[in-house]
Amino acid sequence: MASAEANEGEVQQIDESWNKIAGHVAEIVTERLRADPPILSPWFAPDDAATYLGLSVRGLEDMRAKGTGPRFHKVGARVVRYHRDDLDAWLRSDGEEHG
Repeated sequence: MASAEANEGEVQQIDESWNKIAGHVAEIVTERLRADPPILSPWFAPDDAATYLGLSVRGLEDMRAKGTGPRFHKVGARVVRYHRDDLDAWLRSDGEEHG
């Protein structure tokens, strides 16, 4: 029994240590985010745009190939981006706008 109680005490000390470390890490992350907040771009890659719209990536690709779906922008030959305003406009139009 004494061994089980000793193990329980060690586990409790470890838990307390981890909680202190986690609290310290959270403080550091919070301070850094306040000092240098991330820049959120209004431009979405196709996978992010699909998630935003609640569609599959493949469904969004199909709409783009057919000329339906939200307006998109090509950057170079292969890079496709969607602007948040265009995605919102397409959602408001009930899918009537085309790329």
